[in-house]
Amino acid sequence: MRYLNKHIHFKRILVMLMTAVLLFVGMYGFGTGVRADDEAYIKSGTTMLRVRESAGGNILMDESGNPVYLSGDTRVTVIDSTNSAWYKITFSYNGSQLEGYVSSSYVVMGSPEQESEVPTETPNDTAGEDQTSEEGDSEQPTETEAEDMPIDDFEGYMNQQGFPESYKPFLREMHKSHPSWNFIAIQTGIDWDTLVEKERNKSGQIKNLVYCTRSNPHYNWRSTEVGYNSSTNTWYPYDGTVWFAASNQLVKYYLDPRTYLYEAYIFSFESLSYQEGMQNQTGVEAILKGSFMSNSRAYGESRLYSDIIMDAAAKSNVSPYHLASRMKQEMGNTAGVAASGKSSSYPGIYNYFNIGAFDSPSGAAVLNGLKWAATWNGSYGRPWNTPSKSIIGGAQYLSQSYIAKGQDTLYTQKFNVTNKASLFNHQYMTNLQAPSTEGYSQYKAYAANGLLDSSIVFKIPVYLNMPSNPIAKPSDAGTPNDYLNLLSIDGYPLTPSFKSDILEYSLIVDGSVNQIRVNASPAASFSSVNGTGTINLAEGSNKIKISVTSDTGSVRNYMLTVVRGETQGGKSTEASQEVITFTPADQPSGSVKRGDLNGDGKISALDIIRVQRLIVGLDPTLEEIIPVADINRDGKISALDIIKIQRHIVGLETID
Repeated sequence: MRYLNKHIHFKRILVMLMTAVLLFVGMYGFGTGVRADDEAYIKSGTTMLRVRESAGGNILMDESGNPVYLSGDTRVTVIDSTNSAWYKITFSYNGSQLEGYVSSSYVVMGSPEQESEVPTETPNDTAGEDQTSEEGDSEQPTETEAEDMPIDDFEGYMNQQGFPESYKPFLREMHKSHPSWNFIAIQTGIDWDTLVEKERNKSGQIKNLVYCTRSNPHYNWRSTEVGYNSSTNTWYPYDGTVWFAASNQLVKYYLDPRTYLYEAYIFSFESLSYQEGMQNQTGVEAILKGSFMSNSRAYGESRLYSDIIMDAAAKSNVSPYHLASRMKQEMGNTAGVAASGKSSSYPGIYNYFNIGAFDSPSGAAVLNGLKWAATWNGSYGRPWNTPSKSIIGGAQYLSQSYIAKGQDTLYTQKFNVTNKASLFNHQYMTNLQAPSTEGYSQYKAYAANGLLDSSIVFKIPVYLNMPSNPIAKPSDAGTPNDYLNLLSIDGYPLTPSFKSDILEYSLIVDGSVNQIRVNASPAASFSSVNGTGTINLAEGSNKIKISVTSDTGSVRNYMLTVVRGETQGGKSTEASQEVITFTPADQPSGSVKRGDLNGDGKISALDIIRVQRLIVGLDPTLEEIIPVADINRDGKISALDIIKIQRHIVGLETID
């Protein structure tokens, strides 16, 4: 009996101990020391910690399709800690409650205020998010896997993204001020020189306009290659009276992503998807401030413009700050016919985004846009016969036609380097400065709402073979006219005849001429000219450079090649031959083109010199050169062939 009582007592004790163990495991998790549903936070100093959909799985995305990252001191709740390497957590993110998995190495139990009471060990630099083996041995991540590590080291993150060294000083500065900002490198694979060539203004390709007024003429920002008359120093607008073709240097400046790598302008690269909770009506009003849309009801509407914009953002999944900035950029501060519905051609029609408003010298771009908006039974809810239909339909157009196709930043809507189906085309605006001005508006909206420290995604293009230093912005002072309006030689005609945009000329004189006088005058009185006056000539070919320097410092060089004949026994050679006659050949041999006498692959004034030298006997008439020099195929090399080359150079005819 005594033994039995002892046995029963022992069993009771054993049951109590087992119950206690089970309760402990259920509350704290076996072997982890972490209790489920415990409050915790992300280790202080951590930046851009990726959250996973499952343990070691895909990166968690928010409702807008952007990757979810957590920063140091972010409060989380641990809801499952059975996997010692990956904790399942729940947390508040941009107004939503999300769940996901993070590396346990970056989770600290308690609150940030209790940090002094918890261990302060830092995770191994090479451990990262990669799951440890069952034995607990850490595996070294491969190069590809390293890209999925949470990046404590911002330098390592920039390297993984492939940012060029010239980007990094700017990114470091912004990361220091805003560690929650996420910079993603978009590796375009596009060569920088190719980009510039595809985007610069030239004949038949006007893609970039700059706004110029009488009070702010910006002469040095205007192109002198298109839309310009150098002899009168006047420019011709491409839309209305104030939009002019931008210079190559200004285009390169705004093409360079480094131009925007400052806190106030980085928003040119902001992902334009709608992020509920981060973007609000107060921020929209901050953008609209100073315009007719600020705290105002649209014509015939009961709602404020800002309310309609928020509605359009939710329906189209486009940032309301982007919509407000674009509307203000297109409409300006005073309501025009596209915003008032008072066009005599299209009454009652609205187009707040100027979609379809193609540029024209007559200034009819706005009417072109209203015509597009008036299309009956058209897409995007057209006709846009109310402000709401125009704003909501325009937002849907931006979403479907640009953002959904990869042009999801202000920069890529201006310069299409991401939508491969229509690379360098399908560009929303011709206003060269639009990304910077609209981006600045979005920056101010975030700042006004105290949201600059939110988790914001910026997608920054990277190009191949970029200049090592950022492109300098051209001076806004002076006039870039570096043309001549006169070039002549006393007593001799030039070949070809002078024209301000032709830069190469030639002349042949006999051996008795040991000097010539070069005359030149600039098109603009404030420009200077060097290389004129009396020039001594040596026998053979003489290169004379005439340089024109504008008051902005730009330089244009005109090249004059003068060939002086040889003197033999005190007598000079003379142009005794005027025509060389032979049996014509059908085509030049090999790949040499007719008219390209010097074989440099182009027809220029240098080829005229070669013809002249053949005619006056300074060069031998070789069999292979004859069909190349006989431009008109009449069996003779004469002045008529020179005229043919001249007409080809100035574009009056083509040598085939």
